[in-house]
Amino acid sequence: MLEKQRPWAIFLLELILIVLSGTVAWLLRFDFTFPQPALFLRTLPLLVLLRMAAMARFHLFHGYWRYSGISDALDVIKAVMLGSLAFLLVERWILRQALLPISFYFLEAMLTALALGGIRILSRVWIQRSEQCAKSQTAKSVVVVGAGCGAAMLLRELPRSGYTAVALVDDDPAKASVALNGIRVAGSIAGLPTVVDRYHPDEIMIAIPSATSEQMRRITEVCHRTGVRFRTVPGLADLIHGAVTVDQMREVKLEDLLGRDPVQLNLDSVKCQIAGRVIMVTGAAGSIGSELCRQLLSYSPAKLVCVDQAETPLFYLQHATSDSKIEKVYCVADITDRARMREILEQHHVQTIFHAAAYKHVPLMEHNLQEAVKNNVFGLLSLMEIACQCDCEDFLLISSDKAVTPSSFMGCTKRIGELIVAARPSGRMRCLCVRFGNVLGSQGSVIPLFQEQIRSKRQITVTHPDITRYFMTIPEAVSLVLQAFAIGNNGDILVLDMGEPVRILDMAKTLVQLSGIPPGEVEIVFTGLRPGEKLFEELFYDFERRLNTAAQKIFRTQGQLVSWPRLLAHLEVLRAESVAGVPHRIRAEVKEIVPQYQWQQTEDSQDFPSQVPAISPLYVFDIALANAHD
Repeated sequence: MLEKQRPWAIFLLELILIVLSGTVAWLLRFDFTFPQPALFLRTLPLLVLLRMAAMARFHLFHGYWRYSGISDALDVIKAVMLGSLAFLLVERWILRQALLPISFYFLEAMLTALALGGIRILSRVWIQRSEQCAKSQTAKSVVVVGAGCGAAMLLRELPRSGYTAVALVDDDPAKASVALNGIRVAGSIAGLPTVVDRYHPDEIMIAIPSATSEQMRRITEVCHRTGVRFRTVPGLADLIHGAVTVDQMREVKLEDLLGRDPVQLNLDSVKCQIAGRVIMVTGAAGSIGSELCRQLLSYSPAKLVCVDQAETPLFYLQHATSDSKIEKVYCVADITDRARMREILEQHHVQTIFHAAAYKHVPLMEHNLQEAVKNNVFGLLSLMEIACQCDCEDFLLISSDKAVTPSSFMGCTKRIGELIVAARPSGRMRCLCVRFGNVLGSQGSVIPLFQEQIRSKRQITVTHPDITRYFMTIPEAVSLVLQAFAIGNNGDILVLDMGEPVRILDMAKTLVQLSGIPPGEVEIVFTGLRPGEKLFEELFYDFERRLNTAAQKIFRTQGQLVSWPRLLAHLEVLRAESVAGVPHRIRAEVKEIVPQYQWQQTEDSQDFPSQVPAISPLYVFDIALANAHD
């Protein structure tokens, strides 16, 4: 190959090309006759000398032409222009020899540029074709979905990684039968199974980084029908930082199929409220809490206090965040232990609390009412009281969409938490909460459960064919928490616009597709709604107004507000009933606090009245306080 040749061989080749270009230009100028040969032969050495000097100036005597590109073409053009200008200047104004025809200067320059550029292009093509032929016996064949910028970048990288593209598919009619980097568009995305049958590729690579979630869902469905492994390139944000390589190709993730584009929040305003402050995260070892800790560390707090009662997950969090130079403290503690929590707050001078510690599993809490009340309600109330006494400045509660018109006891406890945050006099401490839907891939959520069922049982259990849920990714959830912290006012409940809800059955089918197991081998079994489970979740109550905030896609709720003295009185009754431990009386008192509680009577509630007023006298619509939230 040319890059292995000695420099003198490259020098000689380009010298010959310059001489041939000058000769052909002379012949073209005089209609392939050769008049005045003495003049031409006397001028040619000067032309060659100046051309070679200009090429040396732009370092054009190397033979590494396999990587020739736009920059090399520009260098050739610059060298030719410099040589022509020098030749014209020396010939006409310094030596003052017999004048050459003006057209010769232009013809010779164009032919020289074409010859020097063309030899590089031909060399690159020859080298690449030779390498492709050498690797064709062992290279894996690939069909690329897409024929745009991402596909072009991918096609350039495939040969270096032992892959050979055999065809492209794209839905753009203008690209039908068009060749990209020598690879032809063989059909539409819908026709991918036919293309696969024709070319028998080892793999399919999706190269449409700008594809929406709906488009990705359609593409993956088609890919799955082919029975061939498929991967996708990173998103546009990742492509900005470098070209696509095969190493960057990844399996299609469930968040790619979320049904909407992930919400991007502006977190620039967060840093000024985090940097240099002592931050505490409760439930720090959970899915949300651990991601919250990782992101908070990037904003340079003075200290991060991580609190969780689960020792082993907290150990893993300690290991995962060990690289950060920020001071960190890991405390094994129960938030309902007032003495322990006071000790932590006072010892570390905590200024801000992100409260993520809560029991969250709906069916489990239906049979553990006392623990749900103890942790989710009175644990919160106790922590807020201690935080206020220890002069904390900010307190943020993480709530759930299950707090809206709750049918589950867990949802009721989260709603009571929202009411406490909105109504409790907090003095100088700013208190707010954030409400969002299910989190993809969180501990104990439906996605890991489905994935385990597919692997171990080849069966998925879905409670109802029409059940839907709002979903968001863990980074989205944490970004919302941080954005809420930055823009929220005291008493606010902030909610993310999460788009349309996703049908769980569709998500189950998608997981089967992504598993690579033929759909017929995985059974979907409907088990019926579990205790406390709703068919549809909501993000807002009917009586809540949605007010815009400084952050796009984040709303502030405004609705019926609670009188703190009346709420406190009911909480004392709830505490007494929880200690007594009679399930139906606990539920009855919760119904008094949350009249929207859609409690379905069970065997533990036989003496609970079947008809309960829709609105309890507990609620007082305080116009002045409501307007304060505008």
